[in-house]
Amino acid sequence: MVESEGWSGAATTLVLPLDQYQVFQMDRPEGIDESELGDALKWKLKDFLDFSPSEAVSDVFPFPRDASRGRGELVNVVAARKVLVSELVRLVQEAGLELERIDIAELALRNLVCRLDENRRGAALVHLKDNYGQMVICRDNTLYLSRKLDVTSEDLRDAARQESAVQSLALEMQRSLDYYESQLGQVPPAMIRLVARDSVLPLASMLSSYVAAGIETLDWNALGLQADLDSRCLPAWSACLPMPEDGRP
Repeated sequence: MVESEGWSGAATTLVLPLDQYQVFQMDRPEGIDESELGDALKWKLKDFLDFSPSEAVSDVFPFPRDASRGRGELVNVVAARKVLVSELVRLVQEAGLELERIDIAELALRNLVCRLDENRRGAALVHLKDNYGQMVICRDNTLYLSRKLDVTSEDLRDAARQESAVQSLALEMQRSLDYYESQLGQVPPAMIRLVARDSVLPLASMLSSYVAAGIETLDWNALGLQADLDSRCLPAWSACLPMPEDGRP
């Protein structure tokens, strides 16, 4: 497909799926250069990873200062299995693409969510995949919260399990909003945008009675698309979006 579409040599961003890495909040040590933080901090994760830090590839990204609540300066540390990342890089290179950078799902989705934050008071997105979901909250071009949601499309479609699945999903969404407010000291966004592969179910209305925020399906037309995007491509598409300027889109 790469060759037939004339994409050979195209600059490519590889987005790791949510279930292939872990993110931890850690104190930022003093006296260590930014470029060395990832390697330095991964050794402190030995009690949290189910594999040796020597088998990990790691990096860091900022934790918002106004969310640390007196805990000092924190950073987000990302850790993934080195062998997995190497295999994905190999696949990209063998496809004839030019790897430009490696991203993670929540930072890719941030590019989209920040465009929804028109009043700069925060915006939230829930992306539902076949086997799990992800909730992301951003404000001022900054990722504040990302949480994996334990829900499957099969549970939401099955008549016998649907009500329980909807209530469970809504509870996780509400807990995320509560954490954002109580632990991070932020005002929860008034609206949550929803992206799901199954557009038949009226999920927004099904969830709205359980969550203390408005819920609506993401309007692709407002983002300049003529047709709905295949939700499976959402992280990849979002990774290609430039961060919005101060003027907002």
